[in-house]
Amino acid sequence: MRPDSILSESLLSPVTTLALIETWLDRLLPPVDASPEPLHRAMRYAVFSGGKRLRPQLLLQVAQACGIEQHEHELELALRAACAVELVHIASLVHDDLPCFDDAATRRGRPTVHVLFGEAMAVLVGDALLAHGVEVLTSVPRALEKRALRLVRLLVAATGSRSGLIGGQGLEQVAAHSSAGTEAWCSPELIERYHGMKTGVLFGMAAEAAAVAAGSTKTAAWAAVGQLFGRCYQLAHDLTGVRGRAAAAQKLAAAGAGLGPPNAVLSRGEQAVLTEMESVLAELRKRATALAANPTTLLAFVAGLHDNLLHGADSPATPAS
Repeated sequence: MRPDSILSESLLSPVTTLALIETWLDRLLPPVDASPEPLHRAMRYAVFSGGKRLRPQLLLQVAQACGIEQHEHELELALRAACAVELVHIASLVHDDLPCFDDAATRRGRPTVHVLFGEAMAVLVGDALLAHGVEVLTSVPRALEKRALRLVRLLVAATGSRSGLIGGQGLEQVAAHSSAGTEAWCSPELIERYHGMKTGVLFGMAAEAAAVAAGSTKTAAWAAVGQLFGRCYQLAHDLTGVRGRAAAAQKLAAAGAGLGPPNAVLSRGEQAVLTEMESVLAELRKRATALAANPTTLLAFVAGLHDNLLHGADSPATPAS
């Protein structure tokens, strides 16, 4: 499968980059008429649900900043990595929405997967998307097999239980069933670990994967940039979450109830979070400028980050969205 002829142009614009991601997700997912049809139909329903695709967009922007657009096969590897990251992210949302977790009836204004297709099918959809995220990285040109293997390792680590996304979901369950109740989230160290595993890890992996795909020797430095991006996302998510739930928060506080997973605004205040967000953004710009072969489009992408996040992260319901 060859990359689109417009690939180099597409990396310059978030609008066309988003369209390119949608095209490749459509290509890489099983068609709805492939057996078992109900599972593949549900997978596609979960994937094409109107998300912002921030993680794959970040990956492609970092890839462009590393000069990848001059190399066709590396571009395809980056696109596959972008889709893999998004598939893992969506898998986590499908599982988060289940009755045994958040019991969410809607996401982005539509019925959640388990509401429409049943709980058993929703579990299978999440599992299938996790597996497919790895699978899309296994069909690459022979010359890039070593890089693809590195990407698989990065994806598995970012997904896993020790320091990855599933581990973050596990921390939620530990806190939810703790005898201390919401006080289980009082430790700043635990909160930072939770946010890093549930949110930051996929952004860090996306940036590092872009550098690997591009053949950069500065993969660890790019991973740090991705983690800063993820930190901005988390802070903005906490801000929008609290603002959107102000009335509900007041009722819960009056009743002495908790607000679920930790929120930086509730623990430190809105102004402190806004100040930290500006500081993280400044550091992100500084590091990206120092690393990028051509930082122009990445900086433009980062410049739109503040408004993009503060006007609605994928879902105010969960930090991973």
